[in-house]
Amino acid sequence: MRYGTLLCILVAGVFVANYARDRLVDKPVKIPPAAAGKAADAPRPIKENVVAFTTGDAAMNAAKQKAKSTLSRFRELAAKRTPGTYTVKFPLTQNGATEHIWLQVGDDRGTEFAGRLANDPVNGTKYRKGQSMTVPASEVEDWMITDGSKIYGGYTARVAIAQLPNEQQAKYRAMFQD
Repeated sequence: MRYGTLLCILVAGVFVANYARDRLVDKPVKIPPAAAGKAADAPRPIKENVVAFTTGDAAMNAAKQKAKSTLSRFRELAAKRTPGTYTVKFPLTQNGATEHIWLQVGDDRGTEFAGRLANDPVNGTKYRKGQSMTVPASEVEDWMITDGSKIYGGYTARVAIAQLPNEQQAKYRAMFQD
């Protein structure tokens, strides 16, 4: 009887250890292969609101450049107290993988933005939605101000929206203000 109980406990322990390894371990998300009929470097949906683009994606790189060159517009709109939620996008690396994630800005300190992560990262568990962070202004890849009906900035989001069905694309495109 004692051996049976021990075996049951041992099996349960192995199951829990394997579950933790597979589900809870801090590791980057797996990027799926390109969809049938798509180019090898085509954007790939990871989960809702997360799309993987290659580092060489010309449209995404142009959007990042546009955002960087218009960061002063973000600051002008903030100074005017434009209604909305203020966010900046930046690269976040953990577990050897980089994702590009939004920070809800609480304070613009000139050389850096302070705020809270607006999303849960997909490449690990070191960071979580709502966590306080600072981001150097030099690392900002995009900016956005939205009040639910209008969107200022959001240049990388505009590129990602192109992956949505046409009716959803039209809805979001109508919200952009510049």
